[in-house]
Amino acid sequence: MFTSPRVALCLILTVPALALAGCSKKAETPPAAPEVPSVEAPENMEGESAVPETPEVPEAEETASAGGEAHVHGAGEFAVAIDGDLVTVTLDAPLANFGLGEGDTDALEVSTGIGDKLVSFQGGADCTEGNRHIQTRTVGDHSGLTLTLEFTCSNLDKLDGVRLNAFSEFSGFETVDAVFVGPDSQTAAVLTPGNPELATR
Repeated sequence: MFTSPRVALCLILTVPALALAGCSKKAETPPAAPEVPSVEAPENMEGESAVPETPEVPEAEETASAGGEAHVHGAGEFAVAIDGDLVTVTLDAPLANFGLGEGDTDALEVSTGIGDKLVSFQGGADCTEGNRHIQTRTVGDHSGLTLTLEFTCSNLDKLDGVRLNAFSEFSGFETVDAVFVGPDSQTAAVLTPGNPELATR
């Protein structure tokens, strides 16, 4: 291709000028992102779970009674049951309710007078006392008594209730849980000095 001397001269003068002006400089490469230093885990953490250990909870201490029967002075249990013409009356209470000490159990084994006038029958049932049983027990530091009386009644249809005279006979009685079990009815009540009668109807 033919190029005139004038054009060639212009090209010779232009190329160095472009070089001086930086036209031939290569595009700069953006700097690389700085490296993030790696943190090595401690040797004793290898293979361990990141979940914190649950602290041990001390086991609850077993509570045990100091030995002895669980009873409350002043309280008692009273039951009246009818079987045919036989009425069985049972009173269970701590010895203290009868004004006795914890060591008086031996004397009670042969003493039957403690059951005199214990109950009275309301209505015209016409009951006569038969057998009487007194049983004492000692558990730990506590002693109790179970008194059982048996009555034969000729006219139970007229029985209206049974009065517990323990409140007037022994000052140690305060409250007694009572229950009556008959052929046709059952009743329950809490007896007190102001309300000593257990209904039988």
